[in-house]
Amino acid sequence: MFLQTGIITSIKYSVFTIAVVAFAILSICSFKQASAQDSENAKSAWSAGIAGIGSLTPYRGVSSESLIVPIVAYEGERIIWRGPSFQYKFTGTERGEPSLRLSIELAPNELEASESNELNGIEDRNLSFLAGLRYVYPTAYGQFNAVYQTDITGEHNGQRGALNFERPIFQDPQRRWMINAGVQVEYLSSNYADYYFGISREEAARSIFEEYAVGAVWQGGITLGGYYQFNQDWQVIVSTRFLSLASDIKNSPIVEDDYTIDGFIGVTYQF
Repeated sequence: MFLQTGIITSIKYSVFTIAVVAFAILSICSFKQASAQDSENAKSAWSAGIAGIGSLTPYRGVSSESLIVPIVAYEGERIIWRGPSFQYKFTGTERGEPSLRLSIELAPNELEASESNELNGIEDRNLSFLAGLRYVYPTAYGQFNAVYQTDITGEHNGQRGALNFERPIFQDPQRRWMINAGVQVEYLSSNYADYYFGISREEAARSIFEEYAVGAVWQGGITLGGYYQFNQDWQVIVSTRFLSLASDIKNSPIVEDDYTIDGFIGVTYQF
């Protein structure tokens, strides 16, 4: 979840930052669904808007990015589509019900080594699409969200899992605005983590770095976000996430930071 407006520092659409948009909208809108479970006016809808996003990548010599991008989303009884994220509900079609879903989305990791003068000899880490199951469990105290997915593009054949808990900390009685906070635990399989943060024998032979393997890792983070609804059609969404990297990832020679921070702010119109 994520926050940033301002100058565009890159004209290309970073896969990582696009994934940031999807994650931010997914998290905030999921919480809005839970808070609106007793609304008789809940409806399927298209929405579109514009977003400013920013991210601090942990890779050595790779600068932070900020972009302005269009966003499009659709939410029906069973189908949810938000940018590069697609979900299909097997159960829990009513708002506020626990829901088991098919989930397809971009992996939140990517590296273009050519952007750094310090990563000569290191290959790019390409985008990958992940598919798996997501379980959403709303409660009176907050919302649990668990997901486990595997690579379906053949880039690394790894898996990613995550467990999130979010709850409102401040909320308008009429639900026109809300601020929520959460915690996240993320699991990356050895194939996944090694692909994005390891160094192969071939890369070590043509670079200044030694061969480095990364095993399966667990890492944790915190989130803060919210929304403000101007009326039934217009709203602004803001979100940030801080992720503390696992020690095996921190110790990778191609990584220079111990954490990542992402930010997002978007304005959307619901049709």
